[in-house]
Amino acid sequence: MKNFVRLFFLMIASVLLLSTNLNAQTILCVDRDFGDTTTGGYTDTWPMIHRALDAAGYTYEYWEVLEYEDNGPDAEYMGNYDVVIWFAGEAWADHATMGPDDEFNLLLYMSFGGKVFLNTQDWLWDWYPSYGTFSEGEFPYDQFGIVEVVQDIYHIEPGDPSSIADSAQFYGSPGSLAEGLVFPVVDIFTTDSDDGLYGDSIAQHLGQNLMSIQQPYNSSGPAAIQYETAAFRSVFTTIDIAAISDTVMRNIFMHRIVDWLAYGPTGVSDLKTEDVELVIRPNPVTSIVNIGMIQQMEEVSIYSSQGQLVRHEAIEKSSIKMDLSDLKPGIYILKVKTHKGIVTSKLLKQ
Repeated sequence: MKNFVRLFFLMIASVLLLSTNLNAQTILCVDRDFGDTTTGGYTDTWPMIHRALDAAGYTYEYWEVLEYEDNGPDAEYMGNYDVVIWFAGEAWADHATMGPDDEFNLLLYMSFGGKVFLNTQDWLWDWYPSYGTFSEGEFPYDQFGIVEVVQDIYHIEPGDPSSIADSAQFYGSPGSLAEGLVFPVVDIFTTDSDDGLYGDSIAQHLGQNLMSIQQPYNSSGPAAIQYETAAFRSVFTTIDIAAISDTVMRNIFMHRIVDWLAYGPTGVSDLKTEDVELVIRPNPVTSIVNIGMIQQMEEVSIYSSQGQLVRHEAIEKSSIKMDLSDLKPGIYILKVKTHKGIVTSKLLKQ
């Protein structure tokens, strides 16, 4: 009897400790679905997303983007949070899924250990419609491990003969954070003016299969992947989590995503970012270069190989765009002054 009581209290203590660990993350939710604005008039997916977070007991901050041309939070702001959940619902065109500076801000945030759940069915179509493959130096490849994608393979829309079905069933891939889960998915996007639920097949990638279709057929490539490097973790899905009709499965899936992003498979966040100081994209550069750090920069200077100062900007922010189109091709020295000191890096102009 004493052993039973002791075991019971140990189990209770373990559950309380686990609950504290799982819900300790700081989470920022960035809403670009334009579901309750006049800009897009799309389906609002935030209710399904925040209910899944609520069910797991998470606390979170909410950032809504109201116009297509607006950016989301910058890297410095996102740096206050352990996990960023970025969702765009059915937004699919005119750069609705990300603003003009969002990609670089996400790259900068992730380069310094940020973890991102990108829940967007048409981000690749919106920003990379002509692409089938990606390579090193490109944002989808570097931050989400996407090598090759076949777009709009999963078309779920009632009454449309070109779709695969009115609904579909996905499953969590073996070895992934979603292993053992089954996801019934329905079209939540079809109205008189909207286009249904589309998803991409990620034919090649550097990460782990996360979610693949099971019915009405077995897919060759997943619709979602998880990816981990020494600096960050990311989850990318082209099947919107809000379209999962089984609320229990949706809640468990969200819980596992946030837990894996924050703590990884071992339950301990062991990402190492101390060697990452300055982010320069692209490098080599032909015209516009993005320069960023996780902390504020005070001055940005560019010198020629002969030591001549060719650019100087006094700023008080964590990222800057500079037009170098008038500079001659060659090697330049980039110096960034912060309150901690000066960081130096090479910059190649083509």
